[in-house]
Amino acid sequence: MKKLLIFMMLCSGSIIYAQNEQEFPVIKGDYLGQTPPGDTPMVFARGIISDNYQQHGVPSFSPNGKVVLWQTNRRPANDNGKWLTFSMTMRCIGDRWTAPEVSPYASMPFFSIDGQRIYFADKENDLSYVEKQGNGWSEPKSFGLVARFPELKNVFFPSIARNGTIYFMGYAEGQWNNSGIYRAELINGEYSKPELLPPGINTPGSMRNWAPFIAPDESYLIFCSTRGLPKSDQGDLFVCFRQPDLSWTDPVSLGEPINTNQMERFSTVSSDGKYLFFTRDTPGYDEDVYWVSAVIIGKLKAKAVQENSGKHGR
Repeated sequence: MKKLLIFMMLCSGSIIYAQNEQEFPVIKGDYLGQTPPGDTPMVFARGIISDNYQQHGVPSFSPNGKVVLWQTNRRPANDNGKWLTFSMTMRCIGDRWTAPEVSPYASMPFFSIDGQRIYFADKENDLSYVEKQGNGWSEPKSFGLVARFPELKNVFFPSIARNGTIYFMGYAEGQWNNSGIYRAELINGEYSKPELLPPGINTPGSMRNWAPFIAPDESYLIFCSTRGLPKSDQGDLFVCFRQPDLSWTDPVSLGEPINTNQMERFSTVSSDGKYLFFTRDTPGYDEDVYWVSAVIIGKLKAKAVQENSGKHGR
């Protein structure tokens, strides 16, 4: 029955998404042939990835830029219906991108920095992965974080640094929605007990702090937060930087034109370090993927460090 349900979902996804290769437009070039952005965010791949539905996460490109993964959601027809969630993929074969296809990964898939693994949130609210094997991929394997540390209850929105350290959302009583941002180190192939990031990031109470992205070298953390925002704004993107003593600077807003009065969340930086991807609520299009030059991150570091030094009298 379970296999039949999965097959039916894949078929329905194919009906929604699949396009005859002869009808699908010819797309060539890096980043789906899109014109690179400057300092002003632009919708990424309108009609291909950013469509009329909710892009629940940002695209993840393989290190060679030849494969892209992302998740899209379909809202229910009524309040009692269930969301339809699809993980999607496109491949560049030769010099041309294929039409979007439903991928087998449960939700929010993303590549490891070296491209040898694909991580994804599994049906058990934990983190699983597949490993590259020749021209294919292994069977899924779970990290079993929730099984080992049941107090977490779930592992949502994971982001993994080059050394394997994972940042994610887990249960944290007293935080917004009882969820906080955690960090866990990979030691001898097994994750250590996750630690909740400090109150400067996980501010207790009704403030929303979620959807973390960690830099490959753990030098900075970007996340969505409602700190200092009116109730009408459900979140902006903030960044904090890791200090030599391993403490974190206070979060600094990415500011305009990245942040608006709409919600910005789900961020990542491309593997070449050039572009920041994120999602934004877009009237008429639900939630779209945007991209912008990542230069802003370096510019904000000096500001964050200076403010942090002033706060501590250094």
